[in-house]
Amino acid sequence: MNTIDRRRFLSFIAAGIATPFIVTVTADQAQAGLISPDAPLSKDSARVFSLSVSSGDPTPTGVMLWTRIDPSAYRQGQALIVQVAHDVEFRQLAFESLVEAPHIKPSRDYTVSLDLDGYLEPDIRYYYRFIYNNTVSRTARCRTAPPYGAELQHLKLALLTCQDYTNGYYGVMAQIAADDSIDFVLHLGDFIYETAGDPRFQSLPFEDRKIILPSDGLVALDLDDYRHLYRTYRSDPLLQQAMEQHTFIITRDDHETVNDAYWDYERHTLGAPDHPYTLDPAFGNDPALLNQLMLDSQQAWLEYIPARVEVNADSTDPHRYLKYYRRVQLGNLVDLFMLDGRTYRTGHPCGEGDFFERYLPYGCSNWRSDQQTLLGADQRDWLLNGIIGSSARWKLLGNQTYMGSLGIKLKNGKLPINVDAWDGFDYERNMINNEVALNKIENFVVVTGDLHTYIASHIKKDYDKRSIFDFDNYLGVEFMTPSVTSAGLFDLIGAATPQGEQQLVAQAVTNTAVRTTNPHIRYFNTTQNGYSTIEFSDRHCDWKAYIVDKNINRGDQAIKLTRHYRKYTTFPWLVTQAALVY
Repeated sequence: MNTIDRRRFLSFIAAGIATPFIVTVTADQAQAGLISPDAPLSKDSARVFSLSVSSGDPTPTGVMLWTRIDPSAYRQGQALIVQVAHDVEFRQLAFESLVEAPHIKPSRDYTVSLDLDGYLEPDIRYYYRFIYNNTVSRTARCRTAPPYGAELQHLKLALLTCQDYTNGYYGVMAQIAADDSIDFVLHLGDFIYETAGDPRFQSLPFEDRKIILPSDGLVALDLDDYRHLYRTYRSDPLLQQAMEQHTFIITRDDHETVNDAYWDYERHTLGAPDHPYTLDPAFGNDPALLNQLMLDSQQAWLEYIPARVEVNADSTDPHRYLKYYRRVQLGNLVDLFMLDGRTYRTGHPCGEGDFFERYLPYGCSNWRSDQQTLLGADQRDWLLNGIIGSSARWKLLGNQTYMGSLGIKLKNGKLPINVDAWDGFDYERNMINNEVALNKIENFVVVTGDLHTYIASHIKKDYDKRSIFDFDNYLGVEFMTPSVTSAGLFDLIGAATPQGEQQLVAQAVTNTAVRTTNPHIRYFNTTQNGYSTIEFSDRHCDWKAYIVDKNINRGDQAIKLTRHYRKYTTFPWLVTQAALVY
């Protein structure tokens, strides 16, 4: 069993200075054997651990573990025990430790994140639990990563995005919880929505899924609002099941802060085109308010998401406070780069309005400008150096917004549908694609969320070259996972489209129209919800897309495999449709 002596405890605290929201506090070695496996413990876990437990960000020797003590069960001076075991009965302990009482506090909303990196063994599925005031949490599972460079035959990841609590139920999560073949879960952003009834995309069809924010508004205004949203989302039993059974790797997108978020470099603050702080004259578009809003959203994310990220708690600059883009190496098979496509991006190239600006920017070509950046220079260099230097079989990007080209046909060329995605940052996208081509990076795969759509597409060096026989133009593949519950692309664009134009726009984003104008897209479906998986082996990767009815609030519903695409290593331009089930 792994316990930590006082010397190692002090080194842990020193390492935690850079990441104060990921604090591991432990007992002396003399305190080993804190709880006997036969100790009489209360099983009233929901009273104390009302949001259950979860794990995230695997390394070969650890994971992040998370829980929250319900304020009603909080006892001043009461420590928290964590146990990790090889067996479900906790008779073969691998790790046992103590979170001392001063580290369970209202200033963190009673949440606790522990970093066990360095204390577990590689490529093992463990059981873990927390014990507080003689009450035990539900038993959950976590998994460590395979050793760096280890020969790996197979890896399966589940892909999730966009789980608007108000817009449906989480049957998807029950399916993922029950699938023991999944190694890890990638969540590609929009874990929460900052809104609680935005009429553009939240019609509130389910009475029991309505949310009332502490501020009593429709959009989060401060830390209390963001915390309330995370507590609400994490209260869902099916989401809890999925997070109890699998280790998650999670990134952020816009709705963890505000819709279509960007960074206003001129005013050095958050860009929030639809938020009251920007639009309501009572708030005066105050950069200080917007800056604090982003910091509040970052703090709430750190409190409620188990992620191994860099934090400078003394900074009031969101760029320095949190850096959450990171690399997760999974043996010799997959090198995963989790991106941050919101913190450093410039504003929308054609203005901050909806129709003809963020969407379908007719008459504007600024989306091709070399002044546009989605990643920022530091993150872009980190990404390129990482994928160029990687020796893994597959180079995988965990990416928020569609990286390919998605447009409609005009007489004088193609018009992007959505410049909130990579289409608004064409110069930087081309720079990355050119480096991939120049360095002959093989087995390049991007997985994406955000657009509430199933997409399987090629990544091309030049999307204007339509020949299917120009094999050097093919760089890799991109698979977009659908939303768990969030409104589809038809609803999103339709709500932003002026009266009289909806039919034209709807026709432009049908499967047939999209594939005709964008021949690199092999599959496009924006009308259903669900999730997907991606499986890697030495010879190919397989993407499977599933439909799950968001209107059913239970975990035993039937699911439907709607598409299965295979990408081969031997023929980089070949993406075939396999095992299609209707």
